[in-house]
Formats: sequence, C-alpha cells, structure tokens
Amino acid sequence: MLKTININTSTLEDNGATASWLSNEKANIKTIVDGEALSKEIEKQGNILIKDGYQILNILPITSQKIEAHSLTVTYTSSVIITAIKIN
Repeated sequence: MLKTININTSTLEDNGATASWLSNEKANIKTIVDGEALSKEIEKQGNILIKDGYQILNILPITSQKIEAHSLTVTYTSSVIITAIKIN
C-alpha cells in the first residue's frame, strides 16, 4: 500500500522574520522558504511513516514561480511530497 504526504512550505516572513537592517527589501523574505522548518517537518513526517511500518520511496520538491516587483520571476519550493510503501 502506497501513502503520500504533502508538506506545504512556509516562508521566513510566515514564520515571523523581518528584513534585516542590511537589506531595505522586505520582498526578499517573502519568497525565501524557511528551510530549517521544512527539514524538521520532513524529518517528523518521515519518522511517523517509519514507525507505522512504511519505507520512504521518494521525497519530491514541488517548485512554483511568482512574479515579484519589477517583473522579476522568483522560483521557490512551494511544497514537498513524501511517497512511502507499507512493508509490514
């Protein structure tokens, strides 16, 4: 039996960060994925799957694009899909 889990990413701004004093552009943190929070959530979900008798087959990042100020296109990881198979 296959199981998939979708983890939506959050940006640094979503997690309470503000632009640093070195940068006047708040837009920077609106599009930067919080990698630390994402990695912790992948680890948490992976451990749950393993505990429930699944073997992880694939962890696939899903990328998206959006247009920021001045028509600049930004590509970012919008979510991660974990695919696992029941081994017990």
